[in-house]
Amino acid sequence: MRLQEEETNSADAGNESAIGSLQVADCRTLSLALISAGMIPTPPGNLIGSVFFHRTTFHLILLLLPLALPSGSALAATSLSQHGITWTFAADHKTGQYANGDWWVVGPVTITKISPASTMLSGVTINGSQLNPPVGGDQGYDSRPGDMPYKAEKNAARPGGKDLSPSNPLKITTGSLISSISLEKDQARPQLKTATILTVVASEPPEGAFRPSPVGTDKTSRWVKSQLNYEILKSLEPVANAPKLEMVETYFERPWLEQNPNWTARYIHPAENQPAYGRDMANRLALGLLSLHLNYSTAEKEKLYIRLVQYGLDIYGTALEGGAWEDLGGHNQGRKMPLLLAGLALNEPDILAYADASKHFIFQEDRQTWFVTEEDVGRKLHTADDRPREPYTKEDVGIAEWGEQHTRQKVRDGRNWDAYYRIICLTSEMGHALAAHLTEGAVKTWNWAPFFAYMDRGFDIEGGNATGKSNTLDPFVVAMWNAYRKQASE
Repeated sequence: MRLQEEETNSADAGNESAIGSLQVADCRTLSLALISAGMIPTPPGNLIGSVFFHRTTFHLILLLLPLALPSGSALAATSLSQHGITWTFAADHKTGQYANGDWWVVGPVTITKISPASTMLSGVTINGSQLNPPVGGDQGYDSRPGDMPYKAEKNAARPGGKDLSPSNPLKITTGSLISSISLEKDQARPQLKTATILTVVASEPPEGAFRPSPVGTDKTSRWVKSQLNYEILKSLEPVANAPKLEMVETYFERPWLEQNPNWTARYIHPAENQPAYGRDMANRLALGLLSLHLNYSTAEKEKLYIRLVQYGLDIYGTALEGGAWEDLGGHNQGRKMPLLLAGLALNEPDILAYADASKHFIFQEDRQTWFVTEEDVGRKLHTADDRPREPYTKEDVGIAEWGEQHTRQKVRDGRNWDAYYRIICLTSEMGHALAAHLTEGAVKTWNWAPFFAYMDRGFDIEGGNATGKSNTLDPFVVAMWNAYRKQASE
């Protein structure tokens, strides 16, 4: 049997729905099961199992199958497809889907084909795959990005550096296989068009399980969607410029890759999955995080909630492997609140520990903000790059402040409001700060007062500059802040 996701709309981040595509030979078994379950009527005469019955009921079965089987239910399959990528196995394997729709397969599994194939032509390799990618600055997807170098041995889609085939297969006992489709343009940022994840597991995950992080080797399903706590979310009246929930859901349908928490990751942030640049990622995330606090029903919030929590779990997986989103201009913002949301939603202390700045100082939002002290007054700043950096004065002591690389290189700080990257970070992080204020327990767990004080200071200065264009506040974020910041519990 072959299972796939039918492409219905890929205009932005993609808008697919999972519909089983079944060979006609499987129709008799499915027909009998659906008749027994009362999902379709018994055909007249002795037609069950006949060619006529198979052909006339085939499309009805396709439509009813998702209704007849619970989400994530296991089916035997020789291939799986998602987001334009197909994995073909040497034999039937039990398969199913995680809460967010990504596929799992019970291993060990032998993959004989990945389509589109990873090929090498004129020295250029495209459409690569990585198995359990480690945290780091190289990759196995595409040989063209110069700043995030390609390592042929990391391309699991070319075992031994040769084409994948039945005679040269990829064998996986357990693990996460990220497969990609490359863009045609050389040295693009990003270089990838899309990517999706197949998780090979030792046993069938529980119903409604969240997908394990692709980074690292632990593929245990520790959490399920029934654990989600909706009580931490508000139910607020919509404000002006609120985005449509259906559109926001599509932003997070495909996986956002977090194997490289550095600026060079923008080469492998797939164009149809996520924005390439940290500023734009944070802006998009803000729309999702704040939409969860509008007065949608629990059922209406579920899809978006699952997808954002899944992203938070992926960030957590990278953090567990030593990943840190350091203070690097406008590249690494936006990752902390999704991780914190996942920890609070699932009431998981291990995740929440990574959100606590006193325990893990690994997120850009914290590493760039501080309260000015006497020691900052008059300290020498870097000026060789001709970027404006004004020294701090006694009048600045006590204010919440921001620095481009404050923890890494304090010489790049500067009190002037036009400091490079200041507005980029402020405007894209504002929605995250408000989401934390609105999410029960988030500010306390976040545990970094300078960030929230700086966001309040920044809104007082930039709150009137809301055009939705790059480096300005989003009108929806501003409307939400004006309506609900003062009502926030924390």
